[in-house]
Amino acid sequence: MNSKLPDQPRGPRRNRHGRGRRGPLVPMHLPAYRSRQERFDDAVMASAQRLSERWAQKIEIIDFLIEPVPSDKLINQAQAIGDRIPLASSVPATAHERAKIIIFRLPIEQIADSPGELLDLVHQCIVHEVAQLWVKPISEVDPSYFPDDPDYE
Repeated sequence: MNSKLPDQPRGPRRNRHGRGRRGPLVPMHLPAYRSRQERFDDAVMASAQRLSERWAQKIEIIDFLIEPVPSDKLINQAQAIGDRIPLASSVPATAHERAKIIIFRLPIEQIADSPGELLDLVHQCIVHEVAQLWVKPISEVDPSYFPDDPDYE
């Protein structure tokens, strides 16, 4: 009886039923490899990095959080004033906590028709919340993003 195990497996690895191959279904270099949640995280990071090019030290002291949906409290507040479901929210800094911007993933994903529109919506939400936190006009926070839109002066 030979009790020595081989160093390398022989042949292709199969799943536990011996039928399919083990491992990812999609190669890592294809876009489908990343989940919707991971792509959304990337969009938030890209937007924060874009703003950090202009406001490096001010953006670093803001925490960006991603939640699936807004809380019932936020939804009820929006309904009370006849507004739509919030796409983002911000919490100003206190003596003990940093400022927070909370982006709600599912409402934004439902509105966006394409990956490019998702990036734009995420950036628009982040710029809007940063402007609210800093009490600055949106055009000052990111002048290159809303160059001709009169609503964002």
